[in-house]
Amino acid sequence: MRSSWDETKTNSQYHFDPKQIDPRFDTVIKLGQFTPAWQVELDEIIGTSQPANWANRGYKGRDEQAPAEDLAAEEYDMSRVGMDPKMTITHLNWDIPPVLQRMSDLFSLTDVMNRIHVQYPGELWNLHLDKLYKWRPEDPSRVLRVMVQLTDWQPGQFWEYGNYHHRGWSAGEVTTFDWQNVPHSTANAGHHPRVTFQITGVKTDQTEEFLQTLKLSSPYQL
Repeated sequence: MRSSWDETKTNSQYHFDPKQIDPRFDTVIKLGQFTPAWQVELDEIIGTSQPANWANRGYKGRDEQAPAEDLAAEEYDMSRVGMDPKMTITHLNWDIPPVLQRMSDLFSLTDVMNRIHVQYPGELWNLHLDKLYKWRPEDPSRVLRVMVQLTDWQPGQFWEYGNYHHRGWSAGEVTTFDWQNVPHSTANAGHHPRVTFQITGVKTDQTEEFLQTLKLSSPYQL
């Protein structure tokens, strides 16, 4: 049986040593901060989010299915360690309110996928490596995935990038990571939903310009 984990590891430069901290990989990359301007929309975002698993998480967009062989390999990685491959790993909301669409537009990415992750207590996204090269196979380095936290950190919530556990964020924090190399996971063992706006696409020259602006003008006013 194919394993997505085993296959993606062969393309990664990560050390896969649980006792080692390599600052090139075992970290989150902070890009800046937005001033939160979505409090009015937050309750509806949470309330209308829908449960998602690997099969319906949106391969490269809403309702887009992963190739059957890829999905089988991803689900195999869960079942072989005793997890239910059909378990809910997060809730998703694909209806992007105008304030967040404006935010996404600022990054000037092409072929953009916007989705909001609402991870309820008890949900987790198991350890994996992303396969975002599907956005630009000829030059994967141009693919960017950005996470904007829409809620403040609460105890029990974490992101894991390699051996680094990311916690303590504030609403509006903007981060990315080395998706080509870094295994990662996220879980909510707390008492509150964790809400994150995820933006994925291909970088342009305007993207690089805005990233510099964001860094220099944090917090950035929408």
